[in-house]
Amino acid sequence: MATVQVLKDLGEQMGLKGTELRDFIKEQQDLEREERNQQREYDRVQQDKLDKFRLTQMEREKEKEQREREEQDKQTAEQDKQRQSEEKLREYQREQDEKDREFVIERMKSERDKMDFELQMKATEVKKARSEIREDEEGEDNKEGSVASSHTRQRIGVKG
Repeated sequence: MATVQVLKDLGEQMGLKGTELRDFIKEQQDLEREERNQQREYDRVQQDKLDKFRLTQMEREKEKEQREREEQDKQTAEQDKQRQSEEKLREYQREQDEKDREFVIERMKSERDKMDFELQMKATEVKKARSEIREDEEGEDNKEGSVASSHTRQRIGVKG
């Protein structure tokens, strides 16, 4: 920015005097003022562009953060769903294991009851067989007489 004195000296070197010098100084000042105004306008436009760029960048960052947050929420929801599925599967497996155990216990009880029944049947058969043997022996005793009867009784007594 040229001062008035510099402009005056420049105008005098060009051979200007009086009103021509004053008009020259005024024109130069107007030109400088216009240049400053144009520079301010240019700076303002550049600042506006910079502000818009920054605003756009901030909006993009917000959108990016929002997408990341949504993605993270989605992953968390999927993980929760997977955990629930795994928990249901474990619960189902526990129930199946419990049913299997109950089935094995019931089968073992059934086998035990069957064995008890078979044992009772054999015991009944043994008792029946013993009683038939006794009846047979008593019948023979009656046929042979009292001598054989006492002998058999002794023999039965010894065995018994």
